[in-house]
Amino acid sequence: MKFRAKLVDIGCIQQFTKVLSTVSKISKTCTLRLSQDQVVLTQNEKAVNGGTSFWCEMNQVDYFDEYRIEGKDEKNEIYLEINNENVLRAMRSGHTAQFIKIKLTKKQTPCLTFEITLSSLTAHTRNVIHDVPVAVIPTRYWDDFKKPTLPNYNIKIHTPNLKIMKSVVERMKNISGFMVITALQNGELCFKVETDEVTASTYFQNMLVEPNEKSTLVEHDIDDTESVGARVDIQKLLSFLHAQLLNATKTICAIVDQKAVHMFVDCNDLLFQYFIPSTNIPIT
Repeated sequence: MKFRAKLVDIGCIQQFTKVLSTVSKISKTCTLRLSQDQVVLTQNEKAVNGGTSFWCEMNQVDYFDEYRIEGKDEKNEIYLEINNENVLRAMRSGHTAQFIKIKLTKKQTPCLTFEITLSSLTAHTRNVIHDVPVAVIPTRYWDDFKKPTLPNYNIKIHTPNLKIMKSVVERMKNISGFMVITALQNGELCFKVETDEVTASTYFQNMLVEPNEKSTLVEHDIDDTESVGARVDIQKLLSFLHAQLLNATKTICAIVDQKAVHMFVDCNDLLFQYFIPSTNIPIT
């Protein structure tokens, strides 16, 4: 089992660092799934801890100048459990690097070794090496980290800029720990929090709505004039909104009525998905 890759372009180094920074805000650890064509970061949280999950896929050709992998079987894949903050710390030390080499090595424990070559004021370069311990995930557990199967949504609506959303949600979290996200086929998206004393709502009008599909996950069809929504943990939503670092070309909020919110961040070089299950309290 072997893996080595090389990042040269400074834009790719910085974007890869932003991806790691985003996932480190969501979870302390995640699974790094390496294949011949893709690099995937994913995590599935147990239901008792909130049940959120994310999936971030990147085509390796968009990031790496060199990329070689030899997996355990014909799938030619490697699955590693990583500490997000440790990997992020290694990448941040190379934010102005000439290039960064990443290798799977065997020290006292399996490691991702980052060999970072930095410029110097003299004619010589400086080299920094980080050995980040990782855990190799046995093949018998790989099915736990499959790409998520997408449900049929009641509505898929584009959202405003994530920075704007983050500003709104941060203010509302001071009122309640939960938020109701609703949408209409006419392009209206609403964020609402409420307590016994106060209700606060923010509306975004004329959002683009993608063609609707009938859902098999709800007990009744949703009329075009009927709002679709789900009640979610506001801290879970805030964790996702750190994806503003990724400079998305578009962001979509897909809702299964009363059941879940699924956020999509589409960039030119990656796709980031974040799934938030609804709380058990129905929307009134």
